[in-house]
Amino acid sequence: MPKTSPITRDHILDAMTYVGADPSQWPLRSRPKLYVVIDPRSGASLPPKLVLVTAAEMASDDRRRPIFSGGEHTNKRLREHGFLVVEKASAGKPDSSPVASIHPTPDISRIRTK
Repeated sequence: MPKTSPITRDHILDAMTYVGADPSQWPLRSRPKLYVVIDPRSGASLPPKLVLVTAAEMASDDRRRPIFSGGEHTNKRLREHGFLVVEKASAGKPDSSPVASIHPTPDISRIRTK
């Protein structure tokens, strides 16, 4: 595992800006599952692991990708820097899954039956 560089609050804020609030721009496997970290500037709900990995890449001169497993270890690191990490359901925003926009629920009221 590569030696980790000190990640600062500024690295995390820069990572939040880089990651952005649009879930369609996040790698599919990086979408939050249980927890989100709240960007204090915009209120956007972001995937904690993606934010922390991006911050670690920004803080490091090492070209290898930092390893974070997500979960409580990642959430603890973000909280130590003063960020709010909450359960995804309590973030107050509906799940913006791309599946829902690609395959909307059909309107069955217009279907004729014989």
